[in-house]
Amino acid sequence: MTGRIFDHAFAWQMTPRQLTAATSLLAGGARRQFGPIDQVIAVERGGIEPARAIASQLDTRMHTVRARHNPTSDLYTQATGQVWCTASGLPPDAVSGCVLIVDDICGTGATLRVVTSILRELADPGTRLHTVTLCRNAGASDKPGLTVWDDLREWVVFPWEPRPPNSTTLRTLPDPTQARAA
Repeated sequence: MTGRIFDHAFAWQMTPRQLTAATSLLAGGARRQFGPIDQVIAVERGGIEPARAIASQLDTRMHTVRARHNPTSDLYTQATGQVWCTASGLPPDAVSGCVLIVDDICGTGATLRVVTSILRELADPGTRLHTVTLCRNAGASDKPGLTVWDDLREWVVFPWEPRPPNSTTLRTLPDPTQARAA
C-alpha cells in the first residue's frame, strides 16, 4: 500500500458552493462516461454528502456501506492499510445495473478497493461498478473512475467536518472545473 502524501504546508478547505459544483460535475461526468446510473452507493461517512447530491441529480436511489480506514479523524493521520467494511444494510437489489460507489477522497485507494470487492460479491450478474470521489491524494495507488481534485498533497477539510484547530492554515481549494476520468 502506498501511503498518503502530505507536504504539511496547509490544509485545503472545500466550501459548500464547491461541493455543489463538484457533485454536479461528477453526476454529469458519470452519466456521460458510464451511461444511465441505476444506484448510488455512499461509503460512510465521508461519501454520504456527495453521494446524496449525486443521487439527487441523477434521480436515482442511494444506499450506504460502512467502511473505516483511518484510525482517527485527526489531520494528517496516515491510513492503516486495514479497511473494515460492511454492506449488511444493503437491500437485495442495491447492487445491480450501473452502480456508482461514491466517497469523499481516495487517500490510498484501499477503501475503494475493499468496498468494490465486497459489492462485486453481492452484485447481480452484469452489474457494472464505477468509483467516483471528490478528491484524490497524490499517494493513492489507484485512481477512481472520476474525480474532481486530483493529486492533492495536503489534507482536505470537507464542509460537513468540524473546523480544524485555529493553528491550522487553511486555503480554499481551486474552484472545480471538470470531472477527470482515470
